[in-house]
Order: sequence, then structure tokens, then C-alpha cells
Amino acid sequence: MIINFKGAKTYIGTGGKSLDITKMTLCFLHGSGQNHLSFIQQARFFAYKGYSVIVPDMPAHGFSDGNPCKSIKENAEWINDLLVDLKLKDVVVIGHSQGCLVALELNRILKSSLEALIFVAGSNEIPVNQFLLDLSKENPQKASQMMVTWGHGIDGDMSINKWPGHSHYGEGNNIMCMNKPTALRYDLHSCNDYSHGIDATKIIKVPTLAVLAKNDQMTPLKSGLKFVELIKNCETHILDCGHFLPSERPMELNSIINSFLSKLKYNSRDIRNISDEVIASIKGVNQE
Repeated sequence: MIINFKGAKTYIGTGGKSLDITKMTLCFLHGSGQNHLSFIQQARFFAYKGYSVIVPDMPAHGFSDGNPCKSIKENAEWINDLLVDLKLKDVVVIGHSQGCLVALELNRILKSSLEALIFVAGSNEIPVNQFLLDLSKENPQKASQMMVTWGHGIDGDMSINKWPGHSHYGEGNNIMCMNKPTALRYDLHSCNDYSHGIDATKIIKVPTLAVLAKNDQMTPLKSGLKFVELIKNCETHILDCGHFLPSERPMELNSIINSFLSKLKYNSRDIRNISDEVIASIKGVNQE
């Protein structure tokens, strides 16, 4: 759906379903140089599971207009204001890569009033190579191509994709080309400059899930493991793939997140029963 937010056209993916503020909402936050398409296989899956789903394109990303946010704090404040504008209260935030830092900062702003946090291929510190920082300014297209190459595991190299007719590298490059040229530069600098990660991690009080990538060259596994050690009672999984985990291991990630959500206790809130017809359609999506 498209809304006018803060004076700019803003696109929000909803997984093919209308936004329903009476349901629990899963808010997916994309990574550097990415947009709503990074979570396309998660958004549809959970929308048809009965959750309300939002996958916003951050300013200057994807189909959203406006100027890119210049810090993790500014990204988090933008998301916070969006949640207020949409009148969403029961929210689980799911971040990938840079989205993990934004989720951390958002939780810090909201003082753990979120329902839960889910971190995918992330950490609380994401330092960026100086060469990549410089390249993102001088030649953002080349910087994007390098990130797509580094970001995928062996599936990308071998063109192994569970989406018939698609390639990881092709999809990755197409997604990053959708953004404004300046978006990647500000994203990478935001990650590199964020210094509140450790403090923000230590104050997490909500149920937390972390799904890390064994062959992650963007946020190395050792950094992710160091991150989750600071979170009390964090459920942690490690998948054999690269940094772009949502597209490399979509079915595995969906299953882990779904299991985590099903174990949460939401007072009197129940996820509605799903008809056999809907379940069959979900299975069909997963098998593609």
C-alpha cells in the first residue's frame, strides 16, 4: 500500500493482505541498500498465517520517496512515528542486517514496549570496510554489486535458487537498483557510525529470537554470537547460508519464526484459525 507519510510517498508491503490494526503486526525492517522485496517470501507467508504484516520501504528506498535517513537513530524514529501514524500497538519487529540495528534502537526508544524482537543475520555492531564506504559515494552501482556478491553464500555462486527462473545475484542487484543513488551511502555510514549497540542490547526485556548465517561475510557469525550472548534467554538458530538469509533460506526462516511466534503468550490474543484452503495456498507458495 502507498501512504503519504511525513510529506512523502511511502510504500509499505503487506504480504497481499489488507492491514488490520486489530491483529498482531509483524514489522519487517530491511537492510542497507534493500527494500520490501528483501522480505517478500516472509511477508506473504505470515500475512496468510493470519498476522498483519508491514514491510516499509525506508525513505529513498524501493517505491518510497523522500531523503534517506542519515543515522540509525533517525531510521528508528521514522519507524516509531510510522507505527504511531498507523495506530499499531501489538508489534513484533523483525530486522535483517541494518534492520537489526534499527530494531535495537527502536526498542531502546520504546523502552521494550514491543511484543518481541527477531534479529536475522545481524549484530549490535556492523562496522563497514572503508573501501566500501568510499565506493558507495563514488560508484554506488558497483558498491551494490560487490555487496550482492559478498552477501550470498555458495547458493549465489552456484545459482541455486528455490524460485524457478530466478537467481540470487540477479534479484539482489535488481532490488538495490530500485533505490535512490544516495541511499546506500547513508545506510552504510549509519551502520558504521552506530555506537549504542551494546547498551541497547543489554536493556532488551522482550522475547527475542536470533537467526544467524554460518557463512555471513557482512555480519560475521562470531559477531552475531557475541551479540546474542548479551541477550537474556535469546532463542538462537544458525543456518548454513550467507548474509541474505531471507532469500537464501526462506522456508527454514519462516518455519523458525512461525515456531517462535506460536510459543509466545499474548494474554487474551489468539491467532485466528486458518482454513484448509489458505493452508494449501501457503504450502504452494513455499514449494515454489
